[in-house]
Amino acid sequence: MPGASTSVADHAALPAGAPVLLLDNRLVAGSSMPIHETDAAGDSWQLRRLADGSGHRVLKNFPTESALQAATAAVGAVPGTITRWSDFWAYAYRTPEVRHGRQ
Repeated sequence: MPGASTSVADHAALPAGAPVLLLDNRLVAGSSMPIHETDAAGDSWQLRRLADGSGHRVLKNFPTESALQAATAAVGAVPGTITRWSDFWAYAYRTPEVRHGRQ
């Protein structure tokens, strides 16, 4: 899943077993900015306009629960749980208990 493995892979500054919480908005018709394009790697991009009229492409993926579980498993993290609300989701997990032979 594009974006998920990057989101859960950078645990270098966190202690083993540290809690991590990812929180983002859901893709909700009529409420979310629409996806402007999806690239060959599967990443989604939105086009956002600023007050000065300039437009910017913003990377915006909407990972599935299975993609988040797979990404955390791939880095040895403790499996997490997802909570969904009408417009947002949260995914809570823990960093790997043992890294590089250390606890």
